[in-house]
This record gives sequence, C-alpha cells and structure tokens, in this order.
Amino acid sequence: MKSISLLIYKHEEGAIEERARDYNANWMSAVEILDDDVYLGAENFYNLFTVRKNSEDSDVGQIPTVIFGTVNGVIGVIASLPQEHYAFLEKLQTNLRKVIKGVGGLSHEQWSRGKMDEISLQMSVPVEELCKRVEELTRLH
Repeated sequence: MKSISLLIYKHEEGAIEERARDYNANWMSAVEILDDDVYLGAENFYNLFTVRKNSEDSDVGQIPTVIFGTVNGVIGVIASLPQEHYAFLEKLQTNLRKVIKGVGGLSHEQWSRGKMDEISLQMSVPVEELCKRVEELTRLH
C-alpha cells in the first residue's frame, strides 16, 4: 500500500482508470474522503495528511472540517483557518514548546520520529530504561 490513489470506473469501457495519485511512499492505515477533491490520509507513523486532486477550483485553501479520534486516545479537529489565525496559533505553539517540556523530557520532534534507539542515544539512556520510563508514564495516565 503506497499512499493514496484515486481510481475511476468507466462503465462504458468496463475499465478502471487512475485519475490521481500521491507519489509519496506512505504506508496507509486509513483514508477519508472529505469532498470530491480533498482526501485525508493516516499513515503508519501516526501522521495525518491531506491530498487534493488537481482541479480548476479556485477555493484551494478550504478543507472541510473533520472531528476525529484515534486508537491511542487522541481527539482532534482538522479545519481551514484564516491566515491570521494560523499565524497566531503557530506562534503560540512555538512559544509553548519553549516553556513546556515534553512528557519524559522528550521534544515533540524526538517523539514524532518514533525511533526509540535514536531517542535513547540522544538522551544517553539505554533503550530498556527509556521503555521503563514510558511504562511508568502510561501507568500514571
């Protein structure tokens, strides 16, 4: 499974034709059709992304709003924002990262990579100790 492909069935010809594809190599775990042109993908590293079919539509900045939940307890919203709101929230996120340390002392960037060996090397902690810390944190939750 390599990312998302949009297929169309041509009834007259009895054939399936590829209309569009995402050329990134993402191992997909779920896909949601948001509208005729926009698709939401979830891949195996727990990332969400949208792809858009090439279209003449001038409303490129709008993505339908979606509320979602994940198997690991995340509840989220995907929505289009005006540029000034986006800029404000991005600045807020950047400033919060400077003040609030991640759980277990991990930065979001380290955590999102999902590579325990790399994280343990950067923290100078054996993988076993890191796993023990994660287990302790999950018991607290």
